[in-house]
Amino acid sequence: MNKNFLAFNYIRTLTKADIINVLVIVAIWIIMVILVNPIGDFPLNDDWAYARSVQSLIEKGDFQLADWTATNLFSQVFWGALFCLPFGFSFTALRFSTLTLGLIGVVTTYGLLREVKSGYKISLLGALLVAINPIYFELSNTFMNDVPFFAFATVSLYFLLRGLKYESKLEITVGFLMAAVAILARQAGLAIPMAFGCAYIVKKGINISNIVRGFLPTLGGIAIQFTYQKWLQLTMRSPHSYGDQINTLVKEVSLGFYNIFINYSKITLFSLIYLGLFILPLLIVSFSQKFKSLSNRQRTFFLIAASFFCVVTIQVLISRKLIMPFVGNILIDFGLGPVGLMNSYLPQAPRVWIAVTVIGVVGAALLLMYLCLAVGQIFAGDSNAETRDKTWITTLVLAVVVIYFFPLGLLGLSWQGFYDRYVIALLPFLIVTVLVCTSNNSQNIMNYKLMPLVLIMMLIGSGFTIPATHDYLSSNRALWQALNNLVQESQIAPERINGGFEFNGWYLCNHKRRISRDKYINFSCLWGGKNEDYVMAFRPINGYQEIKRYPFSSWMPFTQKNVLVLQKTK
Repeated sequence: MNKNFLAFNYIRTLTKADIINVLVIVAIWIIMVILVNPIGDFPLNDDWAYARSVQSLIEKGDFQLADWTATNLFSQVFWGALFCLPFGFSFTALRFSTLTLGLIGVVTTYGLLREVKSGYKISLLGALLVAINPIYFELSNTFMNDVPFFAFATVSLYFLLRGLKYESKLEITVGFLMAAVAILARQAGLAIPMAFGCAYIVKKGINISNIVRGFLPTLGGIAIQFTYQKWLQLTMRSPHSYGDQINTLVKEVSLGFYNIFINYSKITLFSLIYLGLFILPLLIVSFSQKFKSLSNRQRTFFLIAASFFCVVTIQVLISRKLIMPFVGNILIDFGLGPVGLMNSYLPQAPRVWIAVTVIGVVGAALLLMYLCLAVGQIFAGDSNAETRDKTWITTLVLAVVVIYFFPLGLLGLSWQGFYDRYVIALLPFLIVTVLVCTSNNSQNIMNYKLMPLVLIMMLIGSGFTIPATHDYLSSNRALWQALNNLVQESQIAPERINGGFEFNGWYLCNHKRRISRDKYINFSCLWGGKNEDYVMAFRPINGYQEIKRYPFSSWMPFTQKNVLVLQKTK
């Protein structure tokens, strides 16, 4: 009991440097939030559907899922409701609920890196790479499901890793409780107890007793998922889109091995490029240390293999005219989105995105090297105590990556598609993998000669993330000012307005109710029709005349600065 108590009270063991780093993370996060200004009572992306569940819980005391919802969402709804209790339901309150979880996710990433014996500075670098990631930070300013799941999953892995490390049953219990919260936020949370089972038998040894102990929590996670699903079905709460991922997997498997292989190859390559780009500063610092420990033969092999990978990948991308952003949703054109208005997308800035793509390919080559090293480390079976510790830690984080990613590769050919925001959940676990595989002493891998380059890359990253997120919020604030004026002041019925994806979802789709257990709403209303009298857009549209424009503050170059209210010409 005393051992569990001491392990759980890790706060007492925090060093002065740890406290300073956490305060730096909190300060930077607060400054970023102030700069982008998240205040505004309007939905973003899919969160109109998720917010409706919170509104139902707050105002009616009834938990309901909108038919657009495909994820479990349960724990996120109750978390969001806590922030709405003081002043009632609002999107601003929900946004701050996610911003809080976003900060928790960043701080927990720092904690994870410290637990695998990474140095103060490299751990701070890893955490800040998550904080300034454009997808992560933009989603933190919404009520989307990605950042809450990230936070729940990362906190769960943090306690499970500590529990295994210090043999603490209390922390393992807390870790599994957080895993249950993650599962009830998103079905992919099942990857956590499954990964724990893999790490447990690697650490304890393979026998019947350890297999049962290690994977018993997985059965608990599956029981939670099926119980929740059954409850939704029995109480008529199961939404139309719920479980579509499973149906998609079944359909994709039926396409045959060749199609599955091609799809996985494509999605894996895209994901490696995105992730390699996102953690490139850390990859550069880590690789500079790792390269020194390689023999001349190993160095030659790596340089040839990495060069071959980069040349072939760039050639394939050029031949198919593919440059970032590959799959879209958050990273779009020259900014962040999505933008659900008609005639809204600008031409890409090819030279910028070509350079970004090439840099991402270099990052993908380095990341792939570390993944190969991690797999080799797991199967090496070294008897050294320190290496054994690294092996089960690597197994834990790599198993999460593999299990989480497995179903995603089958979504690329479906109507749902593979979105760039799906990869951010992998960031902390890949960063841990890189640092664990870098050297025997990851406390001292900082190469100060590379610090100017790292700082420049971090400044460029944050120099994109903050202005792009600011513009995304600013443009939507102006858009909803225009829409509210049309609906509330001019008394225009929402059915006569094409106000974009979020407006159509919030006003049109969400108010419809299913007729029976098998009949659901028609989602065609989300994208609007062709006969609306009023259309919101960033640029003029043929057949419509501008009746008013709403300017908004824009920090990014080459972006729109006005929302136009267009009326259909007679």
